[in-house]
Amino acid sequence: MPDTQGSPLTQADLTNLNYVPLYQFNNTDNAAGGDSLNYDLNVFYTTGDLAWVITASALVLLMIPGVGFFYSGLARRKSALSLIWLSLMSTAVVSFQWFFWGYSLAFSHGAGKFLGNLDNIGFRNVLAHPSVGSPKIPDLLFAIYQCMFAAIT
Repeated sequence: MPDTQGSPLTQADLTNLNYVPLYQFNNTDNAAGGDSLNYDLNVFYTTGDLAWVITASALVLLMIPGVGFFYSGLARRKSALSLIWLSLMSTAVVSFQWFFWGYSLAFSHGAGKFLGNLDNIGFRNVLAHPSVGSPKIPDLLFAIYQCMFAAIT
């Protein structure tokens, strides 16, 4: 590394740095984006983008009980707990539907304009391939992010 006198960095200094370079996604032979058991599939994505989408998904997940409290504030007092429970149970039902066939019908890679196909039913081949929404995040993370919005509506 450079000394305290301010001498410039050399090529040897740059090769000894401990970081993982960002590679362009080029794994088109595997529909899922690669084999996560043998390869690090995160080298295709920036950690800041991944962290932001995870944070945004968590914030939307926190809004779901808020919708239940909003509905309970509009109803009579004896129905408040039932409406909060309804909000949380609808999240469970929508999440089940989303993970099995909803994501595939909404965001398939080989889909039509209005309705997708069932190529990704049950999250088959949804792993590290760049998502339909943005090439900066993987398919799996984009699916979870969109599931939160499907659950809150």
